[in-house]
Amino acid sequence: MYPDRFRLPQVTEHVLAWLERRRPGFGEWDAEVEAQLSAEARLALADVSRRFAEVAEDPGYWERLAHGIFTVALPRYFQLAREHHALQRRKYGLWRGGDLISRAVYTGAGIVVAVVIALSRVPNWLEPLPLAFVLFGPFLPDMQESFYERRYRRQLATLVREMGVEQQQLETYRPLDESVPPALESTSRNSKEKV
Repeated sequence: MYPDRFRLPQVTEHVLAWLERRRPGFGEWDAEVEAQLSAEARLALADVSRRFAEVAEDPGYWERLAHGIFTVALPRYFQLAREHHALQRRKYGLWRGGDLISRAVYTGAGIVVAVVIALSRVPNWLEPLPLAFVLFGPFLPDMQESFYERRYRRQLATLVREMGVEQQQLETYRPLDESVPPALESTSRNSKEKV
């Protein structure tokens, strides 16, 4: 019906990207943060609304789309963002926040385990383990942080994909009290005349 950029999944993706640029700047997560992010979501939606007005005049569709953003997408985003924000504030639960000393300890542990394995009789399949500690020890905090960031991005991508179901309902359901836009009315009239 409308270009993809004005469909619910793409508009949700735009709004979430807008919010994600601002979210890391907040301190402790509270109701005020959610209120500010809701205001930012309204700004992001207004940005898309201006472009939508250039393409079509269908206030009913846009109101239903905005309602879907604020009643379905935003509450789910707040839940995901709240958890991830708290995890970021705790430095992902990394020992010592992944500082230089922790990286050196991980590497040192690999060296100690390598010495123990070299001096004792252990199965051959354990011999590569210390090498992995030595090689990857300094990067272990980065890998853990990357894991949590990728997981969060996947959760946001899933939220955007699931808004496709909401889009189907948005296109299927049109309230009876909503007027049909003139462009749609003339299209349906022309199709009836051809039949």
